[in-house]
Amino acid sequence: MIAKNRLVDAYQTWEKLTQAEGAAIQSDDWSRVSECQRTKLGLQRQIIHLTEAAQAECIEAGQNSKNLEHDVRRIINGLIALESRNAELVAGRRATAEIAKADLDQAAHNLRRVHKSYSPPADALWNSYS
Repeated sequence: MIAKNRLVDAYQTWEKLTQAEGAAIQSDDWSRVSECQRTKLGLQRQIIHLTEAAQAECIEAGQNSKNLEHDVRRIINGLIALESRNAELVAGRRATAEIAKADLDQAAHNLRRVHKSYSPPADALWNSYS
């Protein structure tokens, strides 16, 4: 079952990338997060191809493809848990960033009010139009 072994290897690579992505999220390394996601996008195409090949191998060998599905499902469930954890990390980072933005917006508003209070009004450039 060459295709099945390659499929399992691809899923293990996905797991490593998802763990690296989680570490990058925690360290606010967003370029690394993007890199992991791009790599996983390419890996996704490979997984689709390998899944089809593994299913074909099962049919050719006269084996029940349910065994393949069972083995892969266990791996996928672990990946779903990792991806969910990363989504929660991103949501936490986003909430923190939104709070910081609101604080900065309030500070900017306060500075405009202070500036308006202490700045002399601008003199009119024209006293009359004639």
